Parts: sequence; structure tokens; C-alpha cells
Amino acid sequence: MAPSQCDAQPQESTPSIAVYSDRGRASMWVSRVLTELQDRDGPGGDWARELNIVHKRALIPLREDATLDLDEVKAWARDDEADMTVVVTEIPRMAGRRPKRSELHCADSLGIISLPALGPLRVRKCLRRELRICFDALGEGSNEEVQRHAGPMSQIENQRGGDTVYTTAPRFMPARTWTTLGMVANNEPLWSLPKLSGVFSAAAATGAFGIFFSTIWEMATFLPQWRLAAVSAIAVAVMVSWLILANRLWDRAGPGGKREALMYNASTVISLLVSVGILYLMLFVSILLVGLLLIDPEFLGSTIGQEATLASYVDIAWLSASMGTVAGAIGSNFDDDTDLKNLTQGSREMQRYPRDAAQR
Repeated sequence: MAPSQCDAQPQESTPSIAVYSDRGRASMWVSRVLTELQDRDGPGGDWARELNIVHKRALIPLREDATLDLDEVKAWARDDEADMTVVVTEIPRMAGRRPKRSELHCADSLGIISLPALGPLRVRKCLRRELRICFDALGEGSNEEVQRHAGPMSQIENQRGGDTVYTTAPRFMPARTWTTLGMVANNEPLWSLPKLSGVFSAAAATGAFGIFFSTIWEMATFLPQWRLAAVSAIAVAVMVSWLILANRLWDRAGPGGKREALMYNASTVISLLVSVGILYLMLFVSILLVGLLLIDPEFLGSTIGQEATLASYVDIAWLSASMGTVAGAIGSNFDDDTDLKNLTQGSREMQRYPRDAAQR
């Protein structure tokens, strides 16, 4: 690799390091890793325990061209009198078609880590590795530190004539797919259900009709299971489509182009499928339990014209949950708009752009 401006003289005294991370999941992981690194009894290693690190949570702003506003970050670092600055953001950053994991602006003593590029698994270990790359390379003033700590599963590239170095996944890895899954993890679909409380309320109210109307019992036990499965898939698809369209969660090709928009939209669809799928399962289990409690087996059997079994109750709950899920789209109108628009990566990024006087 060609020499870069990282090959400067190292600082003799211990430098102060300012770490700025996006609020939410990025700050959670940064806080955990920094605590672990500076814990004398933990696995961080002697190299990190004496560092002078200040960690602050902040919404890293974007310029109008969808790039990070690094001038604003540098101003924060000057106010904090930091010798080195590291930014951890949930925004995916690209070098052509390859997602960047970390990026080192050596002339400015600035490192940027993109959390989605680390993927959905083993985030703590990967973030610890990237932080060490940034701390050591900027502190020692040598790009050899990048190579030494990056490991065999990272590729190192020079950018802009050599004054910037970045790490990315090897060519043989599906880095864009891995980054998209990292975006899904940042959306935290497992923890977004409270934001869909209106959806669940409307779905539960409609699904409850399946417990009390004998026509639904007869239809549910008459339909073959493949049709019930098809109805389930259609119900979940309708709910996901409604949430995307009603809340304008679909990203059009912007400064990043169509490929980047595809990553954002794929992460949106997967995140909502996970959230709505969990909601559907919760609704199904709830209706099944209430049905078993309230519907007498002899009465159910006389109504459907055959012996009532557990499968009969399952079919009723299955169809009722599908009906409720479709109706739950109406309930999304009662959820908080801000919560719904924070469900996805693209919608959260819209909050980072500068606003004019009319938008404030």
C-alpha cells in the first residue's frame, strides 16, 4: 500500500480523544466497548486503559449532498480540545460499490466508523477492532497500525491521493448484503413493537371477532391450510405496504444513486417484515388462547359439523389473525408519526439535513 499522510510523527504525550456517536444503538455499543476497553479487569487490553477518551452522544449532521458534515464535527472537537476525533455513525458510507467500515482522515486526526458495515452479528468485537485501528493509526501516525489490526477479513485502500485510508470487506464477501443486514439491525425491529401499538390494538379488536362469529369458524375449518398460509402472507404484505406508503418510508434514488437506494429500501422492507411478523405471531397466540378459553369444544363441533380438535382452534386463530392484521393498517393512523418515521434508516437520516427557516 502506498504511503499516506498517516505516516506522520507520532505524538509523544497521551492524546485526548473525542468519540462522537449517533444516539441510539450506535451510542449503546460505543459505551459498552469503551467501558470494556478501559476496565482494568476486562478484556480491553493495556493499550486502551490509559487513553484519555471523552464519549459524547450527538446526531451527526449531513450536508445537502448526503455526506457527513465533518466541519461541524471538527468544531465540536475544537470546543472539546481533542487531539484526535472518532465518529461512530449508523449511516452507511460507500467507496464506489464497497461499504466502508472505517475511514481515517490522517491530516485532520479524524476517524469515522460506519456501524452498519460491521454487520448484524458480533458487533462488539468488530467495533472494538475498528476503534483500535482508529486510535492506534491516528495516535502513532502510521498506516502500518491499520494493516496490523485490520486482520485478514479486512481490505485496506487509499483514497483521494493517499491522505485518507479506509477499511472495507474483502472482495469475495457480499459486503453490500452484510451492510444491509447491519442497517436492519440498526432499525431494531424487535424493539419497534411499542411504536406499532395502534396497529396491534386495531388488529386485536378485529381479530377478536373470529372468536365470536360462527361463520368465521366454519370458513376457517373449511379452508385448506395452504389457503390460510396464503391469506397470512397477503395480510402481512398489505400491512407492510401500508406502513411504507402511508408514512413515505420508500427512498427514491438520491445522491447515493439507485444501488444505495436499493440497500435502504431492502432494509426497510426486511425490518417491517420482522416487526409485522412478530405482531402477527403475538396476535395469533393471543386469539388462540382466548378461543381455547371461551369456545366450548362441543359447541364448536356442532357448529362446524365435525369433531372439534386443537387444529380447529388453530385454524380459527389463523384466519382471525390474518383478518386482524389487515385491519391493523387502520390502527397505524393512531400511532405517533414521529415514532413510525423513526422505524427505518432512511427516515431517520432525513432529520440530519440542514433545515431552512420554513422547516424549523
